[in-house]
Amino acid sequence: MSPKITVELLRQLRQAMRNTKYIAEPIQAYIVPSGDAHQSENLAPCDCRREFICGFNGSAGTAIVTEKHAAMWTDGRYFLQASQQMDNNWTLMKMGLKETLSQEDWLISVLPENSKVGVDPWIIAADQWKNMSKALASAGHSLVAVQDNLIDAIWMDRPTRPSTQLLTLGLGFTGLTWQDKMTALRSKMAERKISWFVATALDEIAWLFNLRGSDIEYDPVFFAYAIVGMNTIRLFVDIKRLAVPTVREHLQLDTPSKAELSVQTAPYESVFTELQAVCASLGPKEKVWISDKASCALTQVIPKAHRSLIPYTPLCLAKAVKNATEIQGMKMAHIKDAVALCELFAWLEKEIPKGTVTEISAADKAEELRRWGSTFHFNHKITKLCNNNICDVFSPTSLIILDL
Repeated sequence: MSPKITVELLRQLRQAMRNTKYIAEPIQAYIVPSGDAHQSENLAPCDCRREFICGFNGSAGTAIVTEKHAAMWTDGRYFLQASQQMDNNWTLMKMGLKETLSQEDWLISVLPENSKVGVDPWIIAADQWKNMSKALASAGHSLVAVQDNLIDAIWMDRPTRPSTQLLTLGLGFTGLTWQDKMTALRSKMAERKISWFVATALDEIAWLFNLRGSDIEYDPVFFAYAIVGMNTIRLFVDIKRLAVPTVREHLQLDTPSKAELSVQTAPYESVFTELQAVCASLGPKEKVWISDKASCALTQVIPKAHRSLIPYTPLCLAKAVKNATEIQGMKMAHIKDAVALCELFAWLEKEIPKGTVTEISAADKAEELRRWGSTFHFNHKITKLCNNNICDVFSPTSLIILDL
C-alpha cells in the first residue's frame, strides 16, 4: 500500500493553527484523536479526521501536529499498517515500547515554553482532557479548547454526517420495552438521588430506545443524544428520521401512554444549548449523571457542583446483563453462524485444491452463506490471512489460499 502524501495538508493545518478565524490566539500543537463526539471506536466517514490528516486508518491512534513535528501514536496491532500508510512527514510512536514517550511527555519535550496545545473538546473525553491538562500544566503549558475543528476547516470534501433509516425492535428481540428500560433507569437515578442523566454513547442510546440504525458501517447505531429526567425524556436526533410511521408509533410520539414517558424530540445539534438550559434550572442539591468518557464539551456544560461523573453508566451495566429473550437470540445467532461456517469449510476443502480461491472469494462465500438469515449483519473487513506478520482488521486481498 502507498502512503498518503501529507505535505500540503500539514502546511494547511499549521496555517490554521495560527489563524484567528478559528482560534483566539495561535496554538503551538494540535491533537487529533481517533474518536467522534460519542467516543465511538468505529467511525462514520465524516469523523475519520486522524485518517484524513496522516493516512493511517486503523481503529486506534492519536495524531499530534506541532509547528515542526508530526507524530502518531498507536498500539502493537497497527505498527506495520501505520508504517505503510504514513509518509515520512510523520513519526510513528509505538505505544507499549519502553522507549516510546507518552503524548504528554513528547509534547513537553518538543514544545517551547508556555505553549498552547489545542484540541476539539467534542472529540476528547472528559477524563482524557483532565489527565492531559494536568500533565501539560505541570510543565508550564496549557490545553485549550478549539471550538472549530481545524481538520474540518481544511477538509474541503468532507462527507456529510449519515442519517440512515431507523429500525424498531420489538419484544421478540429485546425482551423489554423501551418504557420498561426507562423506568428501570429512573429507579437507579432515584436510588442515587440523581435528577438528570445524559446519554452520549451511541450503543447505549440505541439499546435504551430499542432502535437501531446504520450510520456507522457494521455498527447498528445512529447519531443521537438523550437527556433523561425523572419526568422528562429528550431525544436529540435528525428530526427527518422520525417521520417514519413505525418509528413514531414505536416511540409513541403522537399518543404517549403516560406523561412521564412522553419523548420530546429535538435536532441532534441542539443538545448543547438544551443541556445548558437544564443546568440553568437546577436546584442547589440536584445532580446530573454523565459518563466520564463523554465529550469534554458536554461535560463542562454541567457545573462542577452538580456534575456526577461515572465510569460505567446504568445503561452500560444493564445492557451487559442479558435477559432470557436476548440470551435465546444470541444462541440462535451462534447456531446460524455455525451452520454457515460448516458449509464454508466444506466449500474450502473442495475448492482450494483447484488453486483459484483467494481471500476475497473466500470472504464473499462466507458472506453468501451467512446471508440466508433475515437478521444478517457481517463485518467483511476482518477477513485476512497473514504471512508471518501481525495483521489486524485489513480488507481481504487477492492472495491465493494454498492450504487451510
